[in-house]
Amino acid sequence: MKIAICDDEEIFLRDLEEKIYSFLSRLDCEVIPFTNAEDLLASSFSFDLIFLDIEMGGMDGMSAARQIREEDLKTPIVFLTSHIEMAIDGYEVDAFRFLKKPVEDTKLKQTLQDIQLRKASRQGVLIRSGGEEILVVPSEILYLESDNNNVRIITSSGSITTRMKLGEAIETFNRINDTIRKVHRCSAVNLDHVARLREREAVLDEGSVVGISRSCLTEFKNALYEHVKKTAR
Repeated sequence: MKIAICDDEEIFLRDLEEKIYSFLSRLDCEVIPFTNAEDLLASSFSFDLIFLDIEMGGMDGMSAARQIREEDLKTPIVFLTSHIEMAIDGYEVDAFRFLKKPVEDTKLKQTLQDIQLRKASRQGVLIRSGGEEILVVPSEILYLESDNNNVRIITSSGSITTRMKLGEAIETFNRINDTIRKVHRCSAVNLDHVARLREREAVLDEGSVVGISRSCLTEFKNALYEHVKKTAR
């Protein structure tokens, strides 16, 4: 696993690098440090994980993350910050987590373990559609819509229709990536892709808007808040 750390405090940068190597074998990962966002963006490396300080001289971390997301929608970004209340802004760039500085060892270790689990969860589910078997990666699902005995699976790369009940689809995908929650008797949303709530609507990170029924609103809000707390440890 190739890991980038971008922070303009060199002592903190080296300390975090050593901590990562204490949790992950040097045979299993390579840590590449950057002292400014400009050098990170100019790098030709492809990373499996990026630790990014929000407050830096020159380009700040949030601006750098926006540029990264213009070309890379998948690499997990973990923000480093002294102001954890900025966490909500990170959903604009699909932040994986926020870690408060100075970073606690237990939270760093948990983040690295969760990244490894995320990589493992990117396994797919074979779904039959139109006479063929199609591999669907649950973490890439944006939302689900049902129509009688059919479910339309909307992902970041398109949509697939399969003969399946909505409840069965949710259960199937949540066995791998437990983030899909009902917002209506005919639809469900992936919490990983919710950018914000607006009245009784979930606005997703790629711009889709999914309505939330009155009966599902409270339960969905609670699930989303718990998800935000978990991913902003």
